[in-house]
Amino acid sequence: MKLLTFKKTAYCLLLCFSLVLFATQENFAQSGIFSKKNKLNQYSSVGFGGGSSHYFGDLSPYSYFYYGLITNVRWNATINYTRQLSPQIAARVGFTWARIAGDDYAFSQHNIDKFYQPFLRNLHFRNDIKEFSLTGLFNLLPQYGKGQQGRSSFMPYTFIGFGFYGHNPQARDVATVNPGTGEVTLGAWTNLKDKQTSGQGINDTYPKAYSLIQPVFPVGLGIKVKLNEKFDLNLEGGLRITPFDYLDDVGHTDYPNPNDLTPISPLGAIFANRAGEDYSAVTGASRVNDFFNIAVNKLNAGGNPTPSTNGTTLFGYAANSSRGTAKWDSYFVTQLTISYIISSKIKCPPIK
Repeated sequence: MKLLTFKKTAYCLLLCFSLVLFATQENFAQSGIFSKKNKLNQYSSVGFGGGSSHYFGDLSPYSYFYYGLITNVRWNATINYTRQLSPQIAARVGFTWARIAGDDYAFSQHNIDKFYQPFLRNLHFRNDIKEFSLTGLFNLLPQYGKGQQGRSSFMPYTFIGFGFYGHNPQARDVATVNPGTGEVTLGAWTNLKDKQTSGQGINDTYPKAYSLIQPVFPVGLGIKVKLNEKFDLNLEGGLRITPFDYLDDVGHTDYPNPNDLTPISPLGAIFANRAGEDYSAVTGASRVNDFFNIAVNKLNAGGNPTPSTNGTTLFGYAANSSRGTAKWDSYFVTQLTISYIISSKIKCPPIK
């Protein structure tokens, strides 16, 4: 199923790339991108910038993508080198460091009556992504001047590319509370992959361990503004398509059986199932009152249910129930970049 989905996505990317080339083919042919004459149009630039990062996946569903744009927003920083090949086409090599994050508790606060199931699951993560990419940029308007001097004052563009990234999802340890003062202390951030939270590698019935290096396909739109002869300002938004389901360490797998996981990874048994925590591990906020209201009003539970006594069993988030979905994870970045134009003219020393 995942292979089929990957093929469909690859075909869609190829189709988009072909449409962009088709839209620019007339200019492409006229410019003679590899001709000597076209060298007048070629120049290079170096860019530095940053912006926001937004995660979509099991802890921030695509069906509510607008919440993903405003919940758990994090940062990114980027550096790139761009070579303008013709008036319409450029190639860019870039490195981006982006932090993404997701939190069931934070997401559920948008409408806890509607999103009570993520509240009960109570998983969270953060992930620092180091992305290397090769991208093609295609101007969407004609550019009538030549070279760096003929750059348009305003130019919208689209881009599509491919690359690889390294990542390592983390989560906080269980928050602790001082019985005397009621003060909540947040736990330290801990790497998740080696904790085998989905049962990776326990035996043949569990999934194999995922890789910390994955492919990525950037696609998006941007606007370039000419500030002066040597500097451009770029504003762009780009979706990073990843044929991968564990950016958040949550996939379409069952909760591992604690009896199988605890002897191999005691911490993994804790990080695999966070439904029994009375406090949010990310913020330290109490989950007790909301948990009680959901248990009584949604599930008709009796007594005085609390997360620590009923969380892992009352709502089915125990062994042999799924932690997430089979949909790929992805992330979206906005970037504001200042680009310095490297002169294409070669100045020779005077002959004496």
